[in-house]
Amino acid sequence: MNHFKFRMQRIDKNKIFRLLTISALAFGVLFAKDPGINAFYKGDYKKAGDYYESRLNKDKENEKIMYNSGTTALAQKEYEKANSQLMQSLATKDKAQLSKAHYNLGQLALQQKKTDEALEHFKKSMIYDPEDVNSKIMYETLRRMQEQQKQQQKDQQKQDKQDQQQKDQSQDKQQQQDQDQQQQQSKSQLSEKDLQAQDLTKEQAKNILNAMKEEEKQSMKKMILSKAKGKKIKRSKEW
Repeated sequence: MNHFKFRMQRIDKNKIFRLLTISALAFGVLFAKDPGINAFYKGDYKKAGDYYESRLNKDKENEKIMYNSGTTALAQKEYEKANSQLMQSLATKDKAQLSKAHYNLGQLALQQKKTDEALEHFKKSMIYDPEDVNSKIMYETLRRMQEQQKQQQKDQQKQDKQDQQQKDQSQDKQQQQDQDQQQQQSKSQLSEKDLQAQDLTKEQAKNILNAMKEEEKQSMKKMILSKAKGKKIKRSKEW
């Protein structure tokens, strides 16, 4: 188990499935020795399937033949047929057959990448046959694989959250810089309002007018004094 765990950590999900789905028939073997069994182990699955189909036509409620037929269908990747016949074979009270049927149903679920369903079948296989090492290996391997996937998902979600936070902070910083730049530019430029004439109050206008009049008076006074200095003053008449 330790060696298998070490190997599992070095391969990807697809490779794991390929390892787990090594022939569903490797351990869930067929029952009884007959022409179908011989054809099956020679790799002639079609001949084996035809044989069990003919047997089922004569004995439709034989759970062992149903199991053999379903197992042969699984070898030919006829998944719908395999599922139907293996499920019907569960009607038996034979715990050994129940264990094998659930094991093969677990392998079928794996072929379809239905991990939760596969786990349930391998678990039931162990219940019916606690000594079945293969079911235990499959169950524990799948369970650990799911735990690793969940942890990877959590780590990825955490990383995505951190990346989003950094992105938001960067955007906020850039927006603040843009606002500061706009404010600085507005301070250094006159607005249209600044260029418009300002309305004066009556009091302001009066004060400006008085100041202009006073300034005019002072200017006139200076001019008169200047002209007076340029004239000679007449002395008294000479007698």
